[in-house]
Amino acid sequence: MDIVSYSKAAKVEREVKQARDSYASLDGRLDAVSVGNVVSVRLKTELPTVGEAGRLYLVRQDSSNQNESTTYTYSGGKYVKVGGDRVSNHPENGVINLNGTKTVIYSHPDTHSADMLTDGIHNVIMTLDEREKLSNIEREANHYTHPDTHSADMISDGETHVSMTWGERKRLNVIDPWESISDLVDYTDVVTYFAFDNQGRVIRQVVTDNYTEQLVREPVLTMPASPEGYAQDDSFLVISIGEIYRYDGLDFVQLPTLVDVIYQYDDEGRLVAKSITRLGTTPVQTNFQYIYDSYGNRIAVKKY
Repeated sequence: MDIVSYSKAAKVEREVKQARDSYASLDGRLDAVSVGNVVSVRLKTELPTVGEAGRLYLVRQDSSNQNESTTYTYSGGKYVKVGGDRVSNHPENGVINLNGTKTVIYSHPDTHSADMLTDGIHNVIMTLDEREKLSNIEREANHYTHPDTHSADMISDGETHVSMTWGERKRLNVIDPWESISDLVDYTDVVTYFAFDNQGRVIRQVVTDNYTEQLVREPVLTMPASPEGYAQDDSFLVISIGEIYRYDGLDFVQLPTLVDVIYQYDDEGRLVAKSITRLGTTPVQTNFQYIYDSYGNRIAVKKY
């Protein structure tokens, strides 16, 4: 017999006994029993001739059980004592199986006092003082609305984003844009190639990500006259012009770039002009002209 089911049945017997000892009338005794599915009689002979399946019958002085209180159910046309392995759990709350019959031994009331509730792990009860305190708090108290604008002075640096000072902004405004573009070479999926003149100066810089996984052969000075010796998808750099080509099996095809930069120098080797072309859906070209004083110091940069 399941200990939980047994304890529920024992609870019924205890309540009936308490009702019997505390109330004079049968109605008063039954009203004191918390379950609504129990018939209590003093002697077994007072049991109804035909019982009702699913109902408990309490005999308070059972002559067949040494005049002890005994619980019965009505099954198969006769009264059967409740006990032993004839009591088992039922999946519904407050219900057990007695002698194979579904029997309600407890029905939760529709309402009851909140005083019998205790705090749970996730939810707690509220006292009258707490309710009064809550009712006196105005709606949306301590509600905060962030202003549409505020000074940047209240912003502090985060892990991935930082604020900018006036000094940093002024310095950023005079930085050559190519310095920012050159940061592309720090990424693993972007490659930069250069073309140099006879004096070792960079005359062209090409940044691309279209051939990092292809086989790039030794750089060549000029375009090959024929594809002899090249296998399909072999790529090579033409260092005189800084361009990358791939042999597609039929012809040499120039690979696209992300950024293309052309440099120009004067007779004294100073950089005097630069053209930066960003390739995307629509190519964008930006030109720069560098101006020097009589001492060779760069004094201005014109962007157009």
